[in-house]
Amino acid sequence: MFLDQLTSTLSFQLFMGGCPIYFEEACSPDMVKFVLSSKSRSGNSFYYLDPYNPGLPVGFNVLVPLKVVIHGYGGLGMDVAIGNVTQAYQERGYNVIIVDWGLLSSLPCYVPAYLNTWHVGQCIATLFLNLIPLGVNPSFVHAIGFSLGAHIAGLTGLNLRNSLGYSFRRITGLDPALPFFATFNNEWKLDPSDAYFVDIIHTSAGTFGKLEASGHADFYVNGGSIQPFCYNKRYPPVCSHMAAGLYFAESIRGNTKKFIGVECDNIANYLLGLCTNGRKAVMGESVNFTTRGKYYVTTSDKPPFALDDDYGYI
Repeated sequence: MFLDQLTSTLSFQLFMGGCPIYFEEACSPDMVKFVLSSKSRSGNSFYYLDPYNPGLPVGFNVLVPLKVVIHGYGGLGMDVAIGNVTQAYQERGYNVIIVDWGLLSSLPCYVPAYLNTWHVGQCIATLFLNLIPLGVNPSFVHAIGFSLGAHIAGLTGLNLRNSLGYSFRRITGLDPALPFFATFNNEWKLDPSDAYFVDIIHTSAGTFGKLEASGHADFYVNGGSIQPFCYNKRYPPVCSHMAAGLYFAESIRGNTKKFIGVECDNIANYLLGLCTNGRKAVMGESVNFTTRGKYYVTTSDKPPFALDDDYGYI
């Protein structure tokens, strides 16, 4: 009882124009929800996980890869990027934890959603601290976040590292959000220290997505800005932002072609053809964890997007 009273005393909740802001509050399972998708004989089964007292289903196989998917601004219903990624993992039979923080990221509440990212990262870290006794080790987990969700993955990694001394094995940032994340403070954005390996896919750099390198390996697709698939769409920058999830989902499904980037210091040198002999690397699910640097990837303007075989990359 004393602990409950202390938590209540030290916590506070604010509202901005009717939009809730959770910052110092303890993790609220009503506001941040976790759904485990696991392969079963009848297809995919779904289980709610309480972050404070999670219970894994009978027969849950901890040896099957576990993916954590985190949506961006607007919620799961609007996030085509993370929806495609989730479906691709389910098709592969992976265990997937879907993080639903839609009540803290609803339109038009971008500023409150940005402020709520810290709370969501804290909630995810709480869940994983309580999954450890059940045999789920964060150091074998891969977190994938889109836009604001990418930074939430980073904040989760920071919380885990502060608590355990280690974090997720891998974080993939799908076009990490730019607005309010143009900061030199790495504790407020996704950066390479947040996981053993951090890879980034840039598709709307300079508008909705970050331009700066944010991981161990950063892949700038079609220059990193407007995507060819989106040229004739109604809102090309929004479409380009979402395209990060389309590319990554295709890499999960493992088509015959791969997304292969060439290393280059900047887009100008790439466009001038000065990096054609640069080192190559695969982008996407099967990226090599030793990959370091900036890579530029060219795709088709329609699915399947990948163009290259995997010969000769490092």
